Amino acid sequence: MRPVFIRRRQRGFSLIELGVSLVIAGVIGLMLWRWIAATQQPVSAQDMRRQLGEAQSAVEGFVLTRHRLPCAAANTGGVEACGTADAVFLPWKTLGLSSDLSVLHYGVNRGGGADLAATGAAWIAPDLNIDFSGVPVLPVATADAPAAATAATQVTSLITAAVARRTVVNGLDWCRVLRGFAANPTAAGVLSAGNITASLPVAYTLVHPGLNGQFDGNNRVGAGGSWRFDLPGRVQDESFDDIGLAVGPADLSARMGCVARLSAAQASAQAAFAQYDTTRVMQEYWSLREFDVTTAEDGVSGAETGVAMAAMGLAISTTSTLVGLASAANTEGLTVYAVAIAAVNMAVAVTETVLAAQDLVDAQQALVDSRAKLVATSTYAAGVYGSLADALSQSIALDTKGLNP
Repeated sequence: MRPVFIRRRQRGFSLIELGVSLVIAGVIGLMLWRWIAATQQPVSAQDMRRQLGEAQSAVEGFVLTRHRLPCAAANTGGVEACGTADAVFLPWKTLGLSSDLSVLHYGVNRGGGADLAATGAAWIAPDLNIDFSGVPVLPVATADAPAAATAATQVTSLITAAVARRTVVNGLDWCRVLRGFAANPTAAGVLSAGNITASLPVAYTLVHPGLNGQFDGNNRVGAGGSWRFDLPGRVQDESFDDIGLAVGPADLSARMGCVARLSAAQASAQAAFAQYDTTRVMQEYWSLREFDVTTAEDGVSGAETGVAMAAMGLAISTTSTLVGLASAANTEGLTVYAVAIAAVNMAVAVTETVLAAQDLVDAQQALVDSRAKLVATSTYAAGVYGSLADALSQSIALDTKGLNP
């Protein structure tokens, strides 16, 4: 009988241990359930904000490559539908995002004369849409100014490149549209976030439906007539748990760097135009230097002619004097008067020859000086053309860069 008694004691001890284990497990389970319940909502809210931040980065990054904001999608398929007026879903597929973000609603301003989801007209140009074509024409043969001719050729190609940029649309042109929206945000048809009595114009907005997976308040499609988006930061309660963000036109302009980029592009274009004016003034000065060389060359030709005429006059005077003296001597009519007249004629002829020779020397020196000035002008012109080329290059580079880093 003893072994049976021992087995009964062992079974009773196991039930006590099981009961204690169940109590401990119950306490632990209760504590775990309370901990999960306490931490579930903050973790979910953090995840929702992460999704909104990811979508915001993708929406604004879209501008860098497409020069506009994306259109909303007509459904959760995530493909932007620019021709659908009541589209309200995030175009996650167009943006290259995960389908997890298909639950988000998205709105972009397309009214008030500022369609931020459309490619704007080309406006910003590196040459300010001014005709620079007359700049590289040299007023003198390139052989007299090789350095300036080379620089002018570079300017010619840059002017062609600048003109080609006039019709190219990039982020700078979109920034101009956004700037117009920021200057007149109350125009009819602009996108607003809020309710019937209080709203703010926004460039775009993103909304997450919250824990319940349903859009509440003014975020419901068709809520309040045309309202679709609540103001971010609305107090959450049992009837509203949506989380959203909205970006106004001025804020978006600052986030995209529109002000700095537009200012830099405009300043660069104006610098190029100012250098264009300097180049035109230089060309007028160059024309004067060319005229000076031409005049000096004419002066040398005239002086050479004068020397030839003076030499001819001296020869004639000498011959006449000798003939006259010989004739007078043969007729025994040589007088002091005749000698004096011959001496005067010879002196005049010699003086004219000396003066003509001096004029030729002066004319030749003037030509040397004029050509030296033209060479110096060529060096100066090469620098001016180079400055214009640099200004145009920078302006073209900024226009090509647009909003890209």
